[in-house]
Formats: sequence, C-alpha cells, structure tokens
Amino acid sequence: MLQKLNAFIEVAKQQSFTKAAETLYISQPALSKQMRKLEDELGFSLFNRASYGVELTEKGRGIAEELTPLFGRIHQTVKQYQFHEDKIRFGSTPVLTSYYLPTYYEKLARGNLHVTVVKDDTEDLLPLLEEGEIDAAIIQDTPSYHALLSSYLFTDSFIAAIPVSSPLAEKQEVTFKECLEEAQIIPTKGPLSEKMQAVMREYEFTGEVVETQYHAIAGLVALGMGIAYLPEMMVRQVEYRGVVFVPIQNNPFKRDMYLYARTQENLDYLNGLFTGG
Repeated sequence: MLQKLNAFIEVAKQQSFTKAAETLYISQPALSKQMRKLEDELGFSLFNRASYGVELTEKGRGIAEELTPLFGRIHQTVKQYQFHEDKIRFGSTPVLTSYYLPTYYEKLARGNLHVTVVKDDTEDLLPLLEEGEIDAAIIQDTPSYHALLSSYLFTDSFIAAIPVSSPLAEKQEVTFKECLEEAQIIPTKGPLSEKMQAVMREYEFTGEVVETQYHAIAGLVALGMGIAYLPEMMVRQVEYRGVVFVPIQNNPFKRDMYLYARTQENLDYLNGLFTGG
C-alpha cells in the first residue's frame, strides 16, 4: 500500500495522472489501475473522475494533506541513510567544531563529512570555498558571497556571562544597559568584537573594556573582572564555576548562520543532515 499511497500523493501534487505518471516513470494506465486498487483497499473514493482533470474527493484531499509531509520525511530519511561516496571537506571554527557539529556527529559521519580546515573567523573560509580547498562551511552573517551557493541555517543568540558576585547574577533576565554598568570583556578581534564595539558606541559606553583571547573570556568573568557575551550553542553545553549565564532582553547580539557549498547537491544534502528537512 505504501507504494500506491506514494503514487497517490504525486497525483494529488501534480493534479494530473499524465504528469504524475511521467514523474513516477510508469504508464498512465498502470497508474490509474494502482489508484483504483488503492481506493478498493481504503474502502472510499479518492477522486471525482471527470474529463477535465483530477479532482480529489473530500476524503482524498484530507488524506493527501496529512500524508504529504509524512512521505516527505520518509524520503529525506532514506536519502540521509544512503552512503554519500564523495568525501565532503568542511570548513569550521573552534566554537562550531566544539559545540555545534558534535550534535550531528552520527549523521555527519554517515554523510562522509570531514572537518579539514578550522579558522577563528568564518569569513576566512569563504576564499577557501571559492578556490576549491573546501567543499562546504557554515558562515556567520553573510547571506551570499559571489557565485557560491548558500542557505540560511539558524540564528545563534549571545547570552550574558555574569560573575556570581554581581547583583545582576540574581536576575532571570537583564537589559544590555544594565550590563554596561560593569566592565565589558570582549575578544581581541573578529566579528563579535566588532559588533560589541559598535553596540557600545551606540550606547555611548565610556567604561572599562577588557580585551582578551576568546578562550580566556569565561575565566576573566569568573574572576569578577566584568561581563562578557558567549554564544548560546556554547552556553547550553558548558558550566563555569563562578559564572552565571543570563538571557538579554531585546538582545543586540545575534548572528545568523548560513550553510555554504560549492555545489547544489552538497548544499541540499547537508541541509538535510543539519535540519532534517
């Protein structure tokens, strides 16, 4: 019955037995015969047969609407489990490699994906994609780049990392203006550092700014030297003694992450692995 239901969904989608038969690579009489058998098995009519084309019955429309997304997920699942013969060379950053990619470890292993390049800034991966040194990457805040193929993947918010000694550590949520009442700990360079400095200028912040290497930020917060901002993907998986993570109201620190690939095939394939869609 599954094969016949799949064929029915195609007929409903194409609204034509002829077009559906072409897509399914079978003859129109064979498809019509399948649909009659399916109606016999189900015990109700799926089509109001008329000379002007395909018209679904009320039950036909209902079952098509419910089964279409289910079969879509079935096809995607089968595709993900099929062995991807070509090795996909993937570019990443330390944060993505440590806190995002491991979530999809089993899927990526089946997909023959290998992280071959790690850069501190995702923008440094774009030239490598263009030159063909890597096949795919996740890039921050860059929806498109030259002739490369891309699609939106997810949005990552930054959470305030606050010393337990700060009065703000008791709050369920803080404003950015409240955070600016204390020293700001930011990375020495990179897109996050530039974004933080731009927002601080917008708020006319004149307080102390402590610049440090990214891996040392949480340690300085734990020592009570100020407030920092860490990606939500990291915060969900780590715990630092002496540090409390608090969401920010009307958060000015967000980044949109885009999946890039050199071919449409790899872009579609990786999109399926990361999103299940």
